[in-house]
Amino acid sequence: MAEATTKERENGVPVPKEGTPEFAAMNKMAKRALPLILIIYTIGVLQQQAFNMIYVNIGEQLGQAGTAPLITSLPGIVLGIVCVVYGALGDFVSLRKMVVLGTSIFVAGSVLGLFGTANIWIVVAARVLQSAGWQVSGSLVLVLVSKYIEKRNRVIWYGIFVAIFRVGAALGVFLGGYMTLIDWRWLFGMGIIAVFFIPVLLKNLPNEHAKGARVDIVGLVLIGAFSGSVTMFFTDKNWFWGTACIVTLVAFVIYINKAANPFITPDILTKPAYALMMVVVFIGYFYAYTISAGANAIGKNVYGMDSSQVSNLLVWGFILAAIVGFTAGPLIKKLGNKISVIVGLGATGCGLLAVAFLIPHGAVLALGVAPCLYYFGQAFVYQPIVDTVAQTVYPEETGRALGFRDQVQVIASSIGGVVFGQIMANGSMSGGSLAGTDSGSASTYANMFTVGGCVVLCALVIFVCASKVIYRGLAGEKTERA
Repeated sequence: MAEATTKERENGVPVPKEGTPEFAAMNKMAKRALPLILIIYTIGVLQQQAFNMIYVNIGEQLGQAGTAPLITSLPGIVLGIVCVVYGALGDFVSLRKMVVLGTSIFVAGSVLGLFGTANIWIVVAARVLQSAGWQVSGSLVLVLVSKYIEKRNRVIWYGIFVAIFRVGAALGVFLGGYMTLIDWRWLFGMGIIAVFFIPVLLKNLPNEHAKGARVDIVGLVLIGAFSGSVTMFFTDKNWFWGTACIVTLVAFVIYINKAANPFITPDILTKPAYALMMVVVFIGYFYAYTISAGANAIGKNVYGMDSSQVSNLLVWGFILAAIVGFTAGPLIKKLGNKISVIVGLGATGCGLLAVAFLIPHGAVLALGVAPCLYYFGQAFVYQPIVDTVAQTVYPEETGRALGFRDQVQVIASSIGGVVFGQIMANGSMSGGSLAGTDSGSASTYANMFTVGGCVVLCALVIFVCASKVIYRGLAGEKTERA
C-alpha cells in the first residue's frame, strides 16, 4: 500500500514505515540474518587483529621481512575503500546479492591463504581478498539495523555490533601468538566456515533493489580513489599521493554536483546535522589507531616489557568494551543519544589523559587500568553516534551516510596514526611533561597521550556546542513523509 511505505525515492530502495506489515516482515528477516552476519564479521575481525600481530613472524618465516608490512597495510587500504562502497551499494542493490558476492570473495581469500607458505605475495593477496569480502558483513549489519530494526531497539544492536568487534579483536590478539607456534594458515582456514551460512542468508535477506536506479560506478571509483590516495599519502608521505588526494577530491565534488544520479548527493553531505557529526567523528577518532601502538611503546621503552606482557594488560580493556557493547543499550536508550555521546567522548578523552598521568605510577595503572576507561568510552559512544548519524538522513540514504561515517573514521584514524607515530619515532616532546615524567621516552609518550586526550575532548566541546543544530536537524524529526 502506498500509505504503508515511505515514498519511493529515485536514489534508494524504499524502506517500509515502522508499524506496517511490510516493516514487520523485513524486521523478522533481519533478526534471522543478523546473528549469522555477525559471526562472519567476528571471524574477519579476529583475522585482522591476529595478522596485524604476527605479520612480522610470517615475513621472517618466508624470508621476506621487508615485504611483511604489506600483509596489513594493503588490506587496510582496501578496507578503507570498500566500507564506503558497500555502504552505498546497500541503498541501491539487493542485500541478498551483496552477501553472496562479499562472502564468496572472503572465502576465496581464505582458500588462497592456505597456500601462503609458497610465497609472501600469496599471503598479501589472500588478506586483500579477505578484507574486501569481509567488510560486506560489517556494512550489512549497519544497513539492516538502520533500515529494518525498530527505532527504539537500534542502539541495542549497534551495541552488540561494537561488542562483537571487541570480542573478535581480543580473540585475535590472544590467538595470534599461539598460531605462530602451530601454523598461521589455520587463521585463513577459519574464513571458509562462512560459505555454509550463504543458504540461510539467501532466505533471510531482502532482494529489493532501487527501481530504475543504476549503480554509480564513476562516483564510487572516484571516492574509492580519494580514499586510497589519502591512506597512501599518510602512509608513504609521497607528494604524488598528495596531489592525487586533491585531484580525486576535486573531481568527486564536481562529479556529484553535475551528474544526473550520483550515488550520494551534495544534499546529504551538506546537511548541517550530518556535516557536524562528521566533524565530531573525525576529531573523536583521531587517536583510535594509536592507543595500542602507544601502549606497546610505553611497555617496551619505559617498563622494559615485551608485547605479550603489554597485551595481557590491554586485554582487560577489550573485555570491558565487549561487556559494555552487550549491556549498555538499555542505559543509552534511557539517557538518550545526546547525553550518551557526551559520556562516551568524555570517558575516551579522560582515558587517554589517565594513561599519560599514570605513567609514573607503574605499568598496571598506566597500561591496565587507564586504557579501560578509554575502551569503555569508545564502546559506549559508538552506538549513539551511529544512531544519530543514521537519523540525520532519510532511511533510503542510511547506507551511504553510514558508509561515509566509516570512511571518515578510517581516514581520521590513519592520519592520527601517522602523526602520533612520527612523534614516537622521533622522540619529540621529550623534555618533560605535566604528568611529572622524567625527560626522555616517558615524557614523549605522556605528552603524546595528553595531546590525544585533549583532541578527543575538543570533539566533545564541538558536539556540545553543535548539539542543538544536530538534533534539530534529524531527518526522523521532520514531517512524516507520504
